[in-house]
Amino acid sequence: MKKFTGFCFLLMISSARLFAQTADKKVQIDITDGYQRENFRWSIAGNSSGQNPNVFSELKWTKLGGQSLAASLQWNVYQKFVFYGYYTRQFITSGTVNDSDYSGDNRSGNTYNETFDAGKGHTQGWFVGAGYQLINNNLFRLTPYAGYSDNKQSLFLYGSANRFPNLNSSYSTDWKGVFIKAIASLKLVDQLHFNADVTYNQVSYNAQGNWNLITTFQHPVSYRHHANGYGLNLGGGLVYDITKNIGIQAGAGYLHWQTGNGTDELYLNSGEVDKTQMNGAYRNGFRVFGGLKVSL
Repeated sequence: MKKFTGFCFLLMISSARLFAQTADKKVQIDITDGYQRENFRWSIAGNSSGQNPNVFSELKWTKLGGQSLAASLQWNVYQKFVFYGYYTRQFITSGTVNDSDYSGDNRSGNTYNETFDAGKGHTQGWFVGAGYQLINNNLFRLTPYAGYSDNKQSLFLYGSANRFPNLNSSYSTDWKGVFIKAIASLKLVDQLHFNADVTYNQVSYNAQGNWNLITTFQHPVSYRHHANGYGLNLGGGLVYDITKNIGIQAGAGYLHWQTGNGTDELYLNSGEVDKTQMNGAYRNGFRVFGGLKVSL
């Protein structure tokens, strides 16, 4: 809660300065606090052709949950043209990760299967773009946007004092590319609106891992992943205007991101680099939130 209070205070100061400089502009700021939970997985094949076997090793992070803060800005800079900015960060405090290896195709011949703690780390993302108000009246508003986004995950698998005490491995991802987005608002009754948004992201995926207990791997970068993919974000919620400029809101969102096949590069202490097929990365989850909407 302290994080959210400080977050709101800093953003309100920034918005006040912005409005003071551009009193003739229309500005909407959304500040929300909530809970987010995600699942994430990736796997590699035995060789660069995706064979021998087709799934050699697989990592699955499950129920990565924690507090989620977000803030967005829509600024009508000129006539119907709108600037858009958004930032979100999740603080992971719970979750597990499973590491499995296989000797046969289609996840047969399980040779390794362990589940570890994963309740630390974070996810974050920012979006910057521009839009045009297609519809803007007392009943309905619709604005499409296009821009650039960068979304990251900082994930871990670690042990406890009684089990794998020295384990502290990590996996960091970076999904970045262009996006298109639509934001709509429908007036239901006086002071009550339903807001919805959908975002499609076309991204490149780059990740790196540090398997800290494997002495034959290099550190701090044991391997890297590269692929192309996409991301889909959906959101909706209700906003109740308590004054002309301030509203309270509550809602939920869903995310689904994935890549196609890519490459896995493993860096050995001998100096060799082993390459194989990365079978894709898959991320999905949800967010529930409440917060404020400030219109200036």
